[in-house]
Amino acid sequence: MPRPIASCALALVGLVVGFTACADSNNSSTGLYEDQTAHSGQHQVSDGASEVLGDGADSKIEGTQEGFSGGSVVSDQYTGSSYAPLPIAQISIEMDDGVNPDEFPYEREWRPASMEVFLAGEVVHEGRAGIHVRGNTSRDFDKKSFALETWNANDEDLDVPLLGLPAEEDWILQGPFSDKTLIRNHLIYTLSNGIGRYAARTRFVELEINGEYRGVYVLMEKIKRDDNRVALPEGAALLKRDWVEGGENFVQTALCRDDLKVEWSDDISGVVDRLDSIEAEILDGDFSSIDLESFIDHMLLVEIGRNVDGYVLSTWITLSENDVLGMGPVWDYNGALGNASYFEAWRPEGWHYENPEFPADNPHGFCWYEALLESKAFREMREQRWRMHREGPWSDDEIDARIDEAVKTIAPAVERNFERWPLLGEVIWPNDVGAESRTTYADEVAYLRSWLQQRTAWIDRSLGN
Repeated sequence: MPRPIASCALALVGLVVGFTACADSNNSSTGLYEDQTAHSGQHQVSDGASEVLGDGADSKIEGTQEGFSGGSVVSDQYTGSSYAPLPIAQISIEMDDGVNPDEFPYEREWRPASMEVFLAGEVVHEGRAGIHVRGNTSRDFDKKSFALETWNANDEDLDVPLLGLPAEEDWILQGPFSDKTLIRNHLIYTLSNGIGRYAARTRFVELEINGEYRGVYVLMEKIKRDDNRVALPEGAALLKRDWVEGGENFVQTALCRDDLKVEWSDDISGVVDRLDSIEAEILDGDFSSIDLESFIDHMLLVEIGRNVDGYVLSTWITLSENDVLGMGPVWDYNGALGNASYFEAWRPEGWHYENPEFPADNPHGFCWYEALLESKAFREMREQRWRMHREGPWSDDEIDARIDEAVKTIAPAVERNFERWPLLGEVIWPNDVGAESRTTYADEVAYLRSWLQQRTAWIDRSLGN
């Protein structure tokens, strides 16, 4: 871990959490805060989702909550509701005179902080932390995203179980900005978890910096080698296809000329030789050294969301200790699920990889899949796995249930988020061309739901369902 810069002291005061389990006939008490894979039953819009969406398109959240404290954000109280308030993250940053907290630090440099975590008004964690602004294109958004590390008293890494997530020291506070549903990343990650594929587990929070409200954020696990995240034994490697980042530890394959960053490996120097050997086999039609099911599931997740970064950017790859290549976990779906105006990504019809502009961002990043798609066996296996997922965790009812559960969870904070960021009805890059017509949060959720229904129906038809 880089040593924190001491010139600007930060005080991360209070990752304030106030949630209680909400149970109804369609949303068990475990909810989002315990198990992101559990859903069952016929689709019915949950009570909390109905309250935030309303019968009309601009329904408000009203009422107050007694007995909950934690600062200026929660002074806007809301009782009388059947669902729980969001956790609240309060960050107090001591900056040099004249420095805007939104600009700290533009470089990926850890800044020291102190942190308290409250659950139902009680401190459940108190300690040190490090924080910095993160992201590539998202760094330019007004609503910043942050990397967060939990530290001990000596500013060394300390594993902490935040909001019921497995203990670790690396976290992300992702600020949905162009995604006005606020749930796209969370939704795709739960769909991945639902088919047994690890994706970053998430918790919704509200964020406050220096007494200023910043809206709804997604606390999520950072992708890394870890027994509770991407479990890789000695000799394995974790790679990322993301040439935008630049930096050290980049390798390039010989035949496809695919640029990959080695995020973790016991022997970086040997990774490219191992990749070259597997790549040659793939291009020769030999798929014995790849995890075919992981390649297919990753493709289906990219396609169900028609993710503009899919395949060629923000793509995680594993290389096992015995040289088996696997795809995943999925990552970065803000520009997905109908939320982008390029690569024809707003259209629910058509394969993403067949759009006329693909893969303009990275012409070498789809090379392995091109070889796989030439195989009839691969295409048949893709059809089989799609059918299996649609009969289970990706059914229309299950997808609707996941949307409802997420909307219900963030319902207490939706109005405040869009008071802070009045973006509804505005086109924020990379929004689809119809974004200006959606002037309420209900419009955004309805668009997401409709787009997904059309998208899955098109894939059903294309794969013979």
